[in-house]
This record gives sequence, C-alpha cells and structure tokens, in this order.
Amino acid sequence: MLAFPQLASGAVAQYPINKRCVQRTIVNTLTDGHMVTLADPGAALWQWLLAYENLDDTELAMLQAFFATCEGQLNAFTFLDPLSNLLAWSEAPSQSVWEASSLLQMTPGISDPMGGTAATRIANPTATDLTLQQTINAPGWFSYCLSAYVKSQNSPSASLFLQAGAASVGTPYSLQANWARIQLSASLNTTAGALSAGLVIPAGRSADVFGFQLEPQPVPSIYRRSLSAGGVYSTAHFGNDTFACTTSAPNNHSCNLTITAH
Repeated sequence: MLAFPQLASGAVAQYPINKRCVQRTIVNTLTDGHMVTLADPGAALWQWLLAYENLDDTELAMLQAFFATCEGQLNAFTFLDPLSNLLAWSEAPSQSVWEASSLLQMTPGISDPMGGTAATRIANPTATDLTLQQTINAPGWFSYCLSAYVKSQNSPSASLFLQAGAASVGTPYSLQANWARIQLSASLNTTAGALSAGLVIPAGRSADVFGFQLEPQPVPSIYRRSLSAGGVYSTAHFGNDTFACTTSAPNNHSCNLTITAH
C-alpha cells in the first residue's frame, strides 16, 4: 500500500493545517435568458495545504523519497486526513459499515455526553464476550488512537482493540456510571493494508457508547462526528510536481506540500 507517511511523532501533519473543499455548479442558460443551476457533488475536490517546520534529516528524506515514489502528481496514494475521524458513522453502530457479533443487542436514542440522544446501549446477553468493529483500508503499521465515550451501570469493564492482519492489541477499561472517554493508542508490527478498530462487550453485560473515533496519531483530539464517510482517501495526489524545502540549520528543515483528493 502506497500511503502518505507519518512523522517521527506519529502524526501525519503539523498545525496549522489548511483544508478546503472546492465544489462545482453546473449552469445552463436557456434561450429566454433564464439560468438553471445544479450542484455537481461528483466533482467536489478536497485540498490540504500542509506546512512542516523543524523537520530533521530523516523526516525530510522520508517525505522526499515518498514524493519521488509518487512522481509528483502522477501516482495516487492513500491519505489519512488528520482533521477527520477515520471511522464512518461514529454515532450509529447499527449501520452496515460496522461489523457486530450477531447476538449483540443495540438500543439507539440513549442520552449522550453532548446533551443529545445519539448514544447507543449495546447489550451482550450471551455467556461469551462479543465484539463490535469497523475495518478501514489504511496501513496497519501506522500509529493510531482509538477513543469512545462509554458508561455502564452493570459492566465493570469493556475493552477497546486494534487489529491488522495477525497483529492485535487490546486494553480493558473500568467503566463508571457517568460518561468517560476511553482511549487506546498503538502501533502494530504488521504489513497489513487494513485495520480493524472496535469494542469488546463482556459476557452478560451492557454499556452505553457514543462517539467512536479513530485518528492517525498517538493521542486523541476533540471529537469529530462522522456520517457515511470517514477520513480515509485512497486516491489522493500531490498538487504539484516540485518538492521545495528550506534548511535553516543543520538537521532543521521546512517545506510546504499540497494534497488533493476526491
């Protein structure tokens, strides 16, 4: 998998990040002078302007080598949006993008930590642990942070997990009667091109969950709600064919990169 690399910090980019969406409107001018306009969502283009500072020699060489591999704008690559939730339907685990054990029972419309009713009660009536997970097409070896808001009246614990190929990591968390955000940060030793992230509900227990979030960095950021699409762009391109950088001191470099994706 050709994927835009992470820095030594485990992050894809540095702040500030400039992200914008370019959209197109089709305009038809009729013979009487009236105009009919129609949005063309299929032509929408996302663009990220990434500014890097204080890069060391290794990080600069990594970005330059990746740019050369892509041959500038020519070859597509996978880009993980540092400003988005990589998971789709972050507040709707009953959607088909989520893979749930068949015996899990889900009740939507539960009061959430943001003051709404977008949480879901997930119950496991069986005698074995059951899982809820979502799989994304992203490098399994990256550094990730999975987080979710969870509470429970009857379950002493629940576990978050990440799995890519044969590599996996999971951590149990003590649950309270009040909402708490739990998180799992990991970098798996694998070459797999897909990653699964999810939650384990213990046997005979239930938990209220809200706001699943997966990010390509070692720590969580503010929660970002997602709908039908997550922040994984599999056909991204560089926005130009030149890689310019500035060296201000030994082992200290800066550069600006533009990335586009539909």
